[in-house]
Order: sequence, then structure tokens, then C-alpha cells
Amino acid sequence: MSDTRTRVDPNAVTETLEILLDRHDRGEPCTAADLVELLPFDAAEGDRVIADLQRRGALTSPSGSLELTEGGYELAQVSVRRHRLTERLLLDVIGLDWWKVHHEAERWEGVISDDVEAQLVELLQDPGTCPHGNPIPGSINRPDQSAAIRLDQAPIGPVRVVRITETLEADDEALQLLEECGFIPGRDAEVKQRQNGWVEVAGSLHDAALPPHIATHTYVLPA
Repeated sequence: MSDTRTRVDPNAVTETLEILLDRHDRGEPCTAADLVELLPFDAAEGDRVIADLQRRGALTSPSGSLELTEGGYELAQVSVRRHRLTERLLLDVIGLDWWKVHHEAERWEGVISDDVEAQLVELLQDPGTCPHGNPIPGSINRPDQSAAIRLDQAPIGPVRVVRITETLEADDEALQLLEECGFIPGRDAEVKQRQNGWVEVAGSLHDAALPPHIATHTYVLPA
């Protein structure tokens, strides 16, 4: 008998697991409403993904908060690790534009085997983060980002860009703006002014005014 359930987009599953894994590792609760607000697709798709993960025993929701089960945590680590390693391959080896690697890596979902993953780790020398600065699960080079703060809360002055959150990774227009001005992870920059949620920055290439939805999903370290 065929399965008549609506097919869930594997890319949507990976993006959901990225957010859930980040919240889990930070010890921060995540409700279904929180998750749907953060996901780069509509609420209906978010509900389908949540239902699919619950059906697979990867996710529970005690007291209204979504929590990864032990098996769900392992699934998230594998899925996120392979996605972020693929992003590094696309940027560091193939030379794809920084802003394009997230969506291109989604095309590779489900085709990275254990053997290929091991070879990627060796080829890339076990990178600690993806090109957007998000830690790669299982890497011995995973950096300590505990001191990083959101750009919209950063003091005026020099900063180092640390990471772009998973939510913003799916926003091509936002990533292009960040790349064009040189305000990307690993670069030194400066916060020049903050007003009404907007942040004026001096990137490594030129100045730019970053809107609130970018400033709240970009993390920096004040110099």
C-alpha cells in the first residue's frame, strides 16, 4: 500500500534541524511558533516538517516546547554536519560565490555517504565552521563563540564578524548585501551607527546600512 502522506522537502528538514540543534546546544527553548517564525518558508511547511520529525521519533513537545530526542539529536548532527561541510567544499575548493553556497548545498541533501563525509573532513582539514560562521558538529576545531553578540546590540566601534544565523542563510538578497560590503564571518569591520534597528557599518569593502532583519541575525565580537 502506498504512503499517501504529503512529501516533506528534505531541505526544509535540514533547515529545521539546524535551528533546533542550535537552540539545543545553547540550552534555549524553542516552541513551534518560535520555529515557524525563524524558518525561511511558510507556516504550513513548518507544521509538516514538525509533524514528520515527531512521526519519526526525532522530536517531542513536552510542555509546548520542541525538544530533540536522543535519536533526533544524532540525526540533526549528521544532517547539519554534512550540509556545512558541503558548503565549505563549494566555497573553498570549487570557488562558488559565498552567498550562493547555502542553496547549492541543499541540492546535495541525501547524497553524502559516511565515506564521502570522512573524505570531506580530511580534504578540508576538519573545518570548525561553515562559510557563514556556524559551528560544524563533531569538528575538533569548533570555535568558542560564547562571547559573540548580535549586531543590533553591538557597541559603536571595531568588531570582527563571527557568524550569520541559519535563518539569514536562506535570504539571498541579505547575503549578497553582506558579501558586497565585506561584512562576512572572519572579516574585521566597524559599527558606525545604530538607529531604529538599522545598523550602519564599515565593511572590509565599503560602508553599508544593514536593515533590522540582518542585524538581528548577525553576530560579532567587539574589538
